[in-house]
Amino acid sequence: MTYRGVVKKGVVVLEPDSALPDGTVVDVAPIDSTQEPLHDHPAFGIWRNREDMSDPVEASRRLRETIEHEGRDE
Repeated sequence: MTYRGVVKKGVVVLEPDSALPDGTVVDVAPIDSTQEPLHDHPAFGIWRNREDMSDPVEASRRLRETIEHEGRDE
């Protein structure tokens, strides 16, 4: 899971809804603010209306099975 925060006086302050207990070890990486936000990308949400993708875990499992099956046919 990813949490977002801002550095204030040398300390990373996470958004209020972040529920990390004190003492949690984290990695911190700065975000390139010049990069286009993903939600603004034209491909964002292209599968939202697909019934076969409503459960991404199940859809991934089916896709893996299809690929494995095709590999056995050769």
